[in-house]
Amino acid sequence: MSHIQHHTMAVWVVSLLGLFFTLPGYAITYHAGLEDSEWHAKSSALECRLWQPIPSFGDGVFTIKAGEGLHFYLKPGNSRMAPGVGKISAESPSWKPSVDAFDITEVDVIDDLVPVTVKPPYADMMLANLNQGLIPMITSRDDVAAGYIAIKVGVSSVNFQHAYADYARCVSNLLPVNYQQIARSTVFYPFGKAKLADDVRDQLDLVIRYMKADKRVSRVVIDGHTDASGDKKANINVSRLRANLVTAYFKRAGISSKRIVTRWHGDKYPTLPNDTDENRARNRRVTIRLDLE
Repeated sequence: MSHIQHHTMAVWVVSLLGLFFTLPGYAITYHAGLEDSEWHAKSSALECRLWQPIPSFGDGVFTIKAGEGLHFYLKPGNSRMAPGVGKISAESPSWKPSVDAFDITEVDVIDDLVPVTVKPPYADMMLANLNQGLIPMITSRDDVAAGYIAIKVGVSSVNFQHAYADYARCVSNLLPVNYQQIARSTVFYPFGKAKLADDVRDQLDLVIRYMKADKRVSRVVIDGHTDASGDKKANINVSRLRANLVTAYFKRAGISSKRIVTRWHGDKYPTLPNDTDENRARNRRVTIRLDLE
């Protein structure tokens, strides 16, 4: 075969490959098979994480944080997904071909280290698909002009159940609030009272539980307040008693006094004018603030 013939065939092969890689509907597919499907779980009171290494791609991660819903995200290695609108679907594995593939929703793909994030309720649907033995699949579009080929990334249900059981136990013990939701708390009091009611104790227990779980919390600041009823000295004493009783509750629960700042202000800092019964009730309070390191 002549040099010209070799060159012509090479050009033809390259052209054919280029056509193949840009055909509509073609995508490079990444997902673990029977022999290399692994799942891992990591647990804490603040976050439960369940993830699978996806061979030659990166990781597919389910995560639920305290006070939030379930999210799923892709964390690729060197693979680049075309920005734009992608698709989430569920497919049958090769060993379970009886279920037809179906679409779940569209998803935004961004040019970032984490190109895809799936929020509730679709992340929950993906997890349910895995429990049914299906493969949740995320497909990005192609953009040949920008150097992107369509990519399909799936997470396999093989070896899923053991790690999922660890994840489910974590979720059952997950705190119901995050820092933003618990950083500022207020306890209200009937007129002239300082005793901690049962519902107040429940509220304080949640703050204490959070302090013990989140090692970033350096201190709790407890401030006692009253309304403007009564004289100034009596109000100072009542606000001191209210703040000190809350402080004592924290100490009995195991919070070190070094992490507690206790203050009292009488009626000096009302949140509302003391001109109605409702407003005065809002001013009779102890505020609890968590500070991070």
